[in-house]
Amino acid sequence: MNNILGYYLMPHPPIIIPDIGRGEEKKIEKTSVACEKIGREIADIKPDTIVIVTPHGPMFSDAVAISAGKHIYGDLNQFRCSNIKISLDLDEEFVTSLSLKCHLEGIQSVLIDDKLLGRYGRKLELDHGSIVPLYFINKYYNDYKLVHITYSMIGDLNLYKLGIFISNTAEELNRKTVFIASGDLSHKLKEEGPYLYSLYGPKFDKEFIETLENGDVVKCFNLDDTMVEESAQCGLYSVYTLLGSMQGNGIKGTLLSYEGPFGVGYGVMKFEPTSKDVDSYKVLKEYEENSYNEKIKNSNQYVKLARENLEHYFKYKKPINDLSNVDDELKNQKRVYRYYSKYNR
Repeated sequence: MNNILGYYLMPHPPIIIPDIGRGEEKKIEKTSVACEKIGREIADIKPDTIVIVTPHGPMFSDAVAISAGKHIYGDLNQFRCSNIKISLDLDEEFVTSLSLKCHLEGIQSVLIDDKLLGRYGRKLELDHGSIVPLYFINKYYNDYKLVHITYSMIGDLNLYKLGIFISNTAEELNRKTVFIASGDLSHKLKEEGPYLYSLYGPKFDKEFIETLENGDVVKCFNLDDTMVEESAQCGLYSVYTLLGSMQGNGIKGTLLSYEGPFGVGYGVMKFEPTSKDVDSYKVLKEYEENSYNEKIKNSNQYVKLARENLEHYFKYKKPINDLSNVDDELKNQKRVYRYYSKYNR
C-alpha cells in the first residue's frame, strides 16, 4: 500500500505573499491560483504528515539535514512581513525511523536541533522555502505533523534513495502522507532578474517541465550538466527525492502553472503514479554504471591510470604494484597534484 497520497512541486517566492508583494504578487496570479488549488486538494486528503524537502534550510555539504524535536516555528520577518507565522509539530516518530533507515543504508543525514545549530550561530526554524508552500496549505488544512528536510549534494541517486526511505517510512508507520518538493526553476530568465540572463535558463525550465510531464525519470537524472549548473535552479534536487518516493511506479506530471515575470521560473506541478512494478532505481543505477565505465574506456592513459590507482587505494588501502600493463613512459614517477571527486562529478 502506498501511503503517500499526494505529490507536488511548489515554488517559494516570498513576493507571492500579498503583505510582501504589495501588488506585485498580481504578476504571478496563475502561480497563486495553482498553489491555492494544491492547498484545497491537500485539505481533501487530510494527511497525518506532510514531508517537505527544501533548498533553503540549514544545508550541510555532506549530509541531508532532518529537523528534529517536538515543534518548529518560522516567520517571514526577513522580508519585512511580521504577519505570516507558522508553528507546527514535527512528526518525531517519522523523523526517527527515517533517520535510522538513512544510517543503516549509508545515506548521509544529520538530525538538526537548536543545540546542534547553535554551534553554527543558527537556530531550528522554518525557512522561506517551506513557509511559502505551507502558507497556501495552511489556509485550508493544518491538522498535520511536519517532516522538514533540507537536501544536500550527497549524490543524485542518494537523494532518490532518500525518497524511497520516505515512502517506506510512511508505509511502515501507516501515515497518510503528502510530499512537497519545494523549489524554484531557473533564476536566469531575464537580465533584470536576480542573476544575468542565460540561454540555459529558459532551456532548462522547458526541458525539465517536459521531462516531468512525460514521466521520464531517467532523462530527469541525466539533463545536461552545463545546462543545470548555468540555469541557477534550486528545485531539481528536491524533485529527485520526490521521484524516489514514487519508486515502483510509473509517473505522470501535470503542469498546473508556470510563470517567470521576475526572472525566476515558478513551476507548480502535481504528480500521480501511473503503473506498478517500475524499478526506476535499478535503471538509474545501471545507467550511471554504464556511463562511468564508458568514461573510463574513453579516458587517456594518464587519467585511466590515475583513476585505477585511486580506486585500488580506496579499496585495498595501498597503491597498484603490478605495472606490467602500463606503458614505460608512465613508470617514470613525477610529482603530481590530485583532485578528488565524489559521485563522479
